[in-house]
Amino acid sequence: MNNVTSVSTVEIYDVLDPDEIDRIFPIAPQVYGILRQRIVDNRMPPGAPIGESTLALRLKISRTPLRAALQQLAKEGMIVTRPQVGSVVAQLDAARMEEAVVMRAALETAVVRRLAERGFDQQLLARSFAEQEAAAEADDYASFFSLDEKFHAKLAELAGLPNVWAAIQSVKGHVDRQRYKLMAGIPFRSKRAFRDHKDIIRLILAGDADGAEQAMCAHVNSVLEMNPSTPGWEKHFQ
Repeated sequence: MNNVTSVSTVEIYDVLDPDEIDRIFPIAPQVYGILRQRIVDNRMPPGAPIGESTLALRLKISRTPLRAALQQLAKEGMIVTRPQVGSVVAQLDAARMEEAVVMRAALETAVVRRLAERGFDQQLLARSFAEQEAAAEADDYASFFSLDEKFHAKLAELAGLPNVWAAIQSVKGHVDRQRYKLMAGIPFRSKRAFRDHKDIIRLILAGDADGAEQAMCAHVNSVLEMNPSTPGWEKHFQ
């Protein structure tokens, strides 16, 4: 009860900017993306109220696209509706997170195996790697998180499987919340992720499909393993 009350007193909608919405393009997908990111980066924390009228007013949109966005977030378990309380941001769901990790690992290992078997032009990732390295060295976890998303999406695209990433994106909301929390809470967590990316690409370019699969599986599952309360965790970030 105290958690909901304290969150409700915060001007939670101040983190939403109507200027982020490009009125030329469909509104609902943009609103979904904005709200999802605010939940992932905890600017809209667990228990934060989701009031349709207030949100619509703040974002200067009608309720129709807003409801479409909220329905998608509810489907992904990012928001929940409680009797006499209304819709609120959901707590982190460990079961959903573990299920999404299993699904993501299965799909992304298939992607890297395909790349290892077919090959690709590594120069297509040169800019991505340069940007990732700069963000990791600066411990700019917010930028690295965005670059990490683009990197994995690019791998699926290079493998000729762009819809694989779209499928992963639809189930991994709670995984993203945990990933962002780790990057924000553990110094240079992004360095570990960047090293993983380099290892995965090295194995792909060597044509080692089995090795690339194993490296990707470990990379995806690391979100479940990294816990500062576990002795020796810091060795992963040195």
